[in-house]
Amino acid sequence: MSDQEPNRGEKRLQDIDRRIAKMQGDREDAARPSRAALPAGMGAILSRVATELVAGVVVGAFIGWVFDRWLGTSPLFLVLMFFLGASAGMLNVWRMMSGRGMATGYFDEHRQDAGDKRETDGD
Repeated sequence: MSDQEPNRGEKRLQDIDRRIAKMQGDREDAARPSRAALPAGMGAILSRVATELVAGVVVGAFIGWVFDRWLGTSPLFLVLMFFLGASAGMLNVWRMMSGRGMATGYFDEHRQDAGDKRETDGD
């Protein structure tokens, strides 16, 4: 009887080890991102990009159409404001993707780079 107990204990340990290894493998498979899926938050970014581009074009074209109706011109302002709105939409997308936000004027990058160069030149 005592000969069977260590054998049974070893089988139980092997069974537990096998189940733990299977659970760890399942967890790693679940944590691995799918190649077909977008990264987390990418859908929101793509929808914002589309919204920025479409809104810029639509608002620019509408303002141009209003100016043309008001001034009695042919589609001069419509075309001009269409391209201006498209440019504004692309600028907003660039600001969003580069992390610039809606900051205006010069950015602090060039100041930091210049400060780093002065510090290394003095050494």
